Amino acid sequence: MERLKTAFSKSTSFAARYRGHILSTFLLLLTVTAVYWRDFTILANEALHNEAASHIILVPFLVGFLIYRSRDSVKASISFKKLPRKSLANYLDEATGAALCLVAFLLYWYGSYTFYPLEFHLLSLPIFSAGIVLILFGWKALHALIFPILFLAFLVPPPAEIIYAIGGEMANFNTQASYTILSNLGLPVTLETTYGPPTIAILTSGNPVYFAIDVACSGIYSITAFLMFATFLVYIIIAPSFKKAGIFVLGFIVFQLLNIVRITTIISMGYFFGEEIAMFIFHTMTGWLLILAGMLLILFIADRFWKIKFSPSTTQQPCPTCPTSSQNFETFCQNCGRFLGAIQSKISRKFWAKLTILLVSSYLVTLSIQAPTFAIAQGPLGITSDPNWQISTEIFPEIPDYQLRFIYRDTNYEKIAGQDASLLYAYIPTNTTNKTIYVDLSIATTISNLHNWEVCLITWQLSLGRQPLVTVLDSRDTQLLDDHPIIARYLVFENPNGYTQTTLYWFEQATFNLGFTTAQRYVRISLIILTLNSTNYPQLENQLFEFGQSIALHWQPLEAQSLISIGVPMQQGLLGLSIGFITVTKTAEYTRKWRKKSSTLRIFNNFASPTEKLVLETVQELSKEGKNAQTKLIATTLASKTEKSITLTDLDSTLKELERHGLVERKIVKVEDKPIIVWTA
Repeated sequence: MERLKTAFSKSTSFAARYRGHILSTFLLLLTVTAVYWRDFTILANEALHNEAASHIILVPFLVGFLIYRSRDSVKASISFKKLPRKSLANYLDEATGAALCLVAFLLYWYGSYTFYPLEFHLLSLPIFSAGIVLILFGWKALHALIFPILFLAFLVPPPAEIIYAIGGEMANFNTQASYTILSNLGLPVTLETTYGPPTIAILTSGNPVYFAIDVACSGIYSITAFLMFATFLVYIIIAPSFKKAGIFVLGFIVFQLLNIVRITTIISMGYFFGEEIAMFIFHTMTGWLLILAGMLLILFIADRFWKIKFSPSTTQQPCPTCPTSSQNFETFCQNCGRFLGAIQSKISRKFWAKLTILLVSSYLVTLSIQAPTFAIAQGPLGITSDPNWQISTEIFPEIPDYQLRFIYRDTNYEKIAGQDASLLYAYIPTNTTNKTIYVDLSIATTISNLHNWEVCLITWQLSLGRQPLVTVLDSRDTQLLDDHPIIARYLVFENPNGYTQTTLYWFEQATFNLGFTTAQRYVRISLIILTLNSTNYPQLENQLFEFGQSIALHWQPLEAQSLISIGVPMQQGLLGLSIGFITVTKTAEYTRKWRKKSSTLRIFNNFASPTEKLVLETVQELSKEGKNAQTKLIATTLASKTEKSITLTDLDSTLKELERHGLVERKIVKVEDKPIIVWTA
């Protein structure tokens, strides 16, 4: 009990002392959430229900650990910024950070008018985060946090086209390898790769049992998770670059071999214990076990054979000057350059002002542009998720001269695609000269289960080394409604069976009745016209768009009236101008420093004292040799050259004078994961 009281007292004292930092951290998270809350909601749903995105659950925790690991570097960078500097550099950092935030907003906005809005939105997140850090803390703090910020890119769900392309190749290889192993073990297996995914059939006492090796079994999800873990490990380990690269190579080999063992084991279990036990027990359990086993094996090899260190050494050589510098309340040790100062408990008014402006501006801009990831229908639709998904034609509008009918529900496709419902309707014309327009309505818990038409017909087939099932005649994106960012894909392809399919499809979020409650689901609406003539499809395009607009309006998408309304070309122009501003700003800053240094160097060579020239020469030599030029190393090198000792106070004064004229500068480097100040030319 006493321990609990002591721990509670310490926690309360810490919270009281650093309440400003806790509040500022909360406001920072609130700023990001104000912009990306819709995307985070969709992402969380994908991570919980879609195996391909399950690794995303761990990204926030890994980013949090990376930030915690970099905490000393961040504190040192913030303290470093408070050292005497020209004010122009601070204003340039803030201007560049504001430009980065604008780039992120424009990319977010532009992405809402593409067929891949979620991907574009999440790609803008690292840019927006970098802009915030640059505005609030400066360039050096951004440099310390750049890896955790870039790690946010793992939040972007892998595009289905890439997953199916790579997964198909891996499925082919793994199936062939497993078939060879099973054959050599004497099991009665056959291999079929002509149609659909590669399939291994095993003969049992009854009928043959078929095991199709599709994307989920190919190991692509394990490789995706490994890529994230390996990137994380490569950053935190202390090892030469070639050993870090070796982790990636080793990981891909290990996970491929483990996945082959996994497939072989599942099929063997199906032979001895039956398909049900093999699929519902071993197949379900071995996914994450494969990832865990693979990572443990890689860690074991890296530690046992490569002698890779996963944590910095806790023993450091004592510095005689550190206690004195700490007693004098100095931020960095004058001798070894180690960071000494704890983070200040008081936050400046300027920081609070910038943070408040960021929060308010982000909220206002987000409110103004109103760019949801997917269009959202206003109210519950007339379909309920009972076992038969109550069929209702009221969810689609009545069209003059057409009769709307329900055709059938494709339960087999629902099982394959992991969808809640796959329903087919038809608008049958009263005038027989017009074409019947079919409406394919797919409903699923995750957007990933509503993949594009191109994935099944083209991407998956190419990945298996086959020809596409269809010949594409036309494919492009277009905005369906002027007042809403509903982007539809127009696709026309010719089927080998002799007909041409003209398709217009798009995605939305809708609320469905779930018995006593309602819940949102993702839907894909596809309008289809089938013809025998492959040359008359351009005449059908306008008809499809008219039907698509009627259906989209009937679903009553939430009004998204923007206070700011600009077209895509202007968005692209502003995006280019923002990137150009950042480039010109940093180039101008570099040019200004270079000119100042050149002119100062001419004056320095004529009027500087011998000691100043020798100090500059020493710093230049140490920089060329790639050494961390701490003050003590510069002093030691000078003593060996002149055979005279120089006090740290005099040397520090000379170095700061050279820094004031732009001939040397201080920068923060990490040694054994600890920040130190070094001098560089």
